[in-house]
Amino acid sequence: MSQRTAAHHVRLGLFVLAGLACLVITLFLLGRQQNLFSRSMTLEADFRNVSGLLAGNNVRLGGIPVGTVRRIQIINDSTIRVTMNLNRDVQPYVRRSTVATIGTDGLVGNTIINLEARPGAAPAVQPGDRLATSAPVGIDEMLSTLNVSNKNLIGITQDLRQITQKLNGSDALWQLLDDEQLATDARRSLSSIAGATARLDAAARDVEQLTSGVRQGRGVAGYLLTDTTFAGRLGHATRQLAGTSDTLAATLTGLKRQVQTQKGPLNTLLADTAFSRQLRQSMRHVEQGTAGFSRSMEALQHNVLVRGYLRRQQKKQARAALSPRPAARP
Repeated sequence: MSQRTAAHHVRLGLFVLAGLACLVITLFLLGRQQNLFSRSMTLEADFRNVSGLLAGNNVRLGGIPVGTVRRIQIINDSTIRVTMNLNRDVQPYVRRSTVATIGTDGLVGNTIINLEARPGAAPAVQPGDRLATSAPVGIDEMLSTLNVSNKNLIGITQDLRQITQKLNGSDALWQLLDDEQLATDARRSLSSIAGATARLDAAARDVEQLTSGVRQGRGVAGYLLTDTTFAGRLGHATRQLAGTSDTLAATLTGLKRQVQTQKGPLNTLLADTAFSRQLRQSMRHVEQGTAGFSRSMEALQHNVLVRGYLRRQQKKQARAALSPRPAARP
């Protein structure tokens, strides 16, 4: 009876020891996860909203757990301070420029704190430092934005439905789509546009060739625009023309002055009535003298002596015209 009791006590002791060992291992694992048995340091971060964050949730750096949330305090109506326990081993990798943000462990997991490093040199954090924070987009904001998007989508769908109903009820549109002549006219128009485009391309190439020829001095335009000698001659001709214009202007000024001062030959020709009357009389006398001279010459032609002389002169002229001319010497 005593042996059975001793065996029973042994089994009970072993069971108790195994339970204590499991309890110790569980406490060790939980304490290790909560950084109870490792060197740690505390950091702080102030947030406006920590919805879903609880004490004991993880703190991650680059997706790796480096600590836990130790305490959550309400400082005022707009500030909530979160105290974090971080492993001393990650102290060299957490800089004072690091930004703390609130995120989730997966899509629907626990709320955690993510530490995001910023580029640039900065000293490592010290125990008790306060990190900068960034407010993430909350689920409520996402849901409100999604609600607005759904309302807009419903409005767009209704508008599209009305447009589709109007298009389906439009006889003119379906007649236009069923018109084969319209397609033929459209193809002809496109062909005309293609031809016009080809002609424009050819004209552009011609203009480019003309421009190139002008730059190289080919053609009339190139000669006019690039020949320096022609430019000099043109400038000389322009100066001469300018001098002639000045001379003509001076002459016209002198004639105008003669007319205004009523002196000089021009004024005599234009304004002196006596001179003009004498000039007309002289012209009549010249006409009368010319007429008398013509009558005298006609009378001389009827004279016997003069007539023979005129006939001899006419015969000499006729023989000279009929006689062959001597060949030119080489």
